[in-house]
Amino acid sequence: AEVSTQSTGSQWEPQWSEDEVTCARACNAEVQFFENNDFSKVAKRIQRDKVGGVFMAPGKEPYHVALYVPSIKGAHAFVQLYLYGSFEKTAAVAHRSFMKVDNVNIKFNKTGKYGIIIASNDVDKSGSSYYGQTLLYFISIRGESNQIVLKKNGPVYSVEWNPVRDEFIVLYGFMPCKGTLFNVKCDPIHEFGENHYNEILFNPQGNMVGLCGFGNLRGKMKFYDMDNKKLLSDFVAADTTYFEWAPSGDAFITGTLSPRLRQDNEFKLWDVCGKILHHSRVASDDIQLWQLKWINSATLLPPPPVPRPATSKEIAAAKPQAYRPPGSRGGPAAATRSLLPNVSDGVYKPGSDSSRNQPSKQAMKNQRKRENRAKQTEEANAKPEPTMQDLQSTIVDEREKKIRNLKKKLNQIEKLKNQVAEGKTLEKNQMDKIATENDLIEEIKRLEL
Repeated sequence: AEVSTQSTGSQWEPQWSEDEVTCARACNAEVQFFENNDFSKVAKRIQRDKVGGVFMAPGKEPYHVALYVPSIKGAHAFVQLYLYGSFEKTAAVAHRSFMKVDNVNIKFNKTGKYGIIIASNDVDKSGSSYYGQTLLYFISIRGESNQIVLKKNGPVYSVEWNPVRDEFIVLYGFMPCKGTLFNVKCDPIHEFGENHYNEILFNPQGNMVGLCGFGNLRGKMKFYDMDNKKLLSDFVAADTTYFEWAPSGDAFITGTLSPRLRQDNEFKLWDVCGKILHHSRVASDDIQLWQLKWINSATLLPPPPVPRPATSKEIAAAKPQAYRPPGSRGGPAAATRSLLPNVSDGVYKPGSDSSRNQPSKQAMKNQRKRENRAKQTEEANAKPEPTMQDLQSTIVDEREKKIRNLKKKLNQIEKLKNQVAEGKTLEKNQMDKIATENDLIEEIKRLEL
C-alpha cells in the first residue's frame, strides 16, 4: 500500500468535486487525485517542486482545479488553474503570481467559473497592521487574472460570492470596515458604508444579505435587499456564535453555543426585520448547547422571498434593551446576599461588621472634592458687585497692556530696519511688517490721549 504524508498547513484537507466522484489531496511535492471512491490507486497526479495547496472548483464536469505553489528560493509564488486531466505546466488556463505570500485560499462562485484568490502575509513588514497584509486577486476559466483594488487600508475580514449571481462582497479595512459589492470585472458597483462587520451572510436565494459583526464584535446586524440595494433592517443579536439562514430565505437562527461560550447557551429564530419568532434557553449553565441545524426536507430551493423593510414598530422592538445580568434574564432576579452582616446559613460569624458601612477611600475623596467645589461656588457668589472705580481701573490696565504690545512691535520693526541697512535681504512677511510702522505709531498716539 502507498503511504503519503502531508506537513501541517492550512490546505491539508482533501478536496472533493461537487458530484463527489473525484477527490484531491496535496502531498508535499505533488497532488494526488482519486476517482469513484477508490483510494487504493492514484488516478492522476500533478507533480511540482513544492505544493502549497489544491482547490477543486464547484460545478459539473469538466472540473477545474487550482494549484498553489509557494515561493521557492526567492522565486514568485503562484496559482495556476487547470482543466481536470490536463495538468502540463503549459496547459494552465489561468495564472497569477505574487511575492511575499504566506497563505493562499481560493473562493469560487457557485458555477466554478470565477475564483477569488485570498493571498495573505502573517507579518506586515510596513508595520501598518498587526494582522499582516491581505491581497485579493480575481481569476476565471477564461484566463482573466486581475488584482481587486480596495479603497481602504487594513485587513480583509470576509469575501463571499452571491450564491445565484456573478457578484461578490468584500468586508475590508480598519474598523469600522467598508463593505463593497463588486462585479466579475472587479468594478465596485455598490458601497454598503462603514460599520463594525466581519461576516457576510447571503440567503440561499441570493436576493438578501446580512452584514454582521460576531465573535469579538457586539452582534450588529444589517440586512439589505440585493435587488434594490436598500436597507431592510438594523438590529443587534448579542453573544451570537452561530448563524444559519432558513431554506425559505426569509428567516434565520442565531445561537450562543459551546465551546465558544459555555454560559447562557440559547438559540433564537428571527425574521429579517429583527422580530424574534422563537427563543429557547438551556435550563442551566450545567447543560451546554453544541450544535444547531435546519432540517430541510425540500429537494428544490423555495422561490425567493419578497424583501420588505422593517416597520417603525419592528424597529422600535428590535432596539437594544437595558442590560440585565444573566441570572435575571427570563425569570426572577437572582437571590441577593443577606442584608444581615456576617450571616451565613443563619449563623452569625464574628467579623468587622462596622466595616461594611464604612465608605471606601475613593468615596471619601470624592466627597471632599464635592465639598470644596460647593465652598468655592459659595465664595464666588458672595463677592460684591464691582464699583465704577474698579471698572475704570480695569479699562486703564487694558489700555496700558495694548500700548506695551504695540511698542514691542515697533522695537521689532526697528531691528528689521537695521538689518536692511546692513544689506541683509528680508522675507516678504518681514517687509510687510516694516510697512505697518506708521499705523502702529498712530495707534499708540490715539491710546495715549
